[in-house]
Amino acid sequence: AAGLGASALGALRAARRSGQDLVQAAESIDEVVRALGNPSFVVTALLARWHAPTAMLAWLNCGHPPAYVIDGDGGFTELEGPVHAALGAGDRPPSFEVGVASLDPGDRLVLYTDGITERFVKDGGRFGLDGMQRAIQAASAPTAAATAMAIQDAVMSAATDPLQDDATLVVLAVD
Repeated sequence: AAGLGASALGALRAARRSGQDLVQAAESIDEVVRALGNPSFVVTALLARWHAPTAMLAWLNCGHPPAYVIDGDGGFTELEGPVHAALGAGDRPPSFEVGVASLDPGDRLVLYTDGITERFVKDGGRFGLDGMQRAIQAASAPTAAATAMAIQDAVMSAATDPLQDDATLVVLAVD
């Protein structure tokens, strides 16, 4: 897994450094994963670009959990758009469609891995989207840092056992 992740990340970095757009970056990662020659190797990813001057987010979801937007009133909405197969999956390279959304001042974008939502909790079951929503509502302020800390604290206190999967979280707050 570490080697596969490093290969995919290297392809992403090379694409970014050479000025490729999101589709070209996804195609590059897909090509690298396929070139490894193991049909069980696939990479889920949510590739995104934020353009602050226009408050526009462009993204590609390749088999990854969806992103969510928390609006200024605390509403929690899935960022809807095309979802593609995981990179490296299938018999041939996919074609990609980029999702685009405008975010408003006061919005927060939450990107996460399934290690957060699939975390087992003390009373049985999983942390899930409900756990994430409760954590967001409990955040001390509507900032990126406070939101990320609230989710992290809730995930870690949901159970006493160590995490079984990676739990990665990115929060973007729009001013």
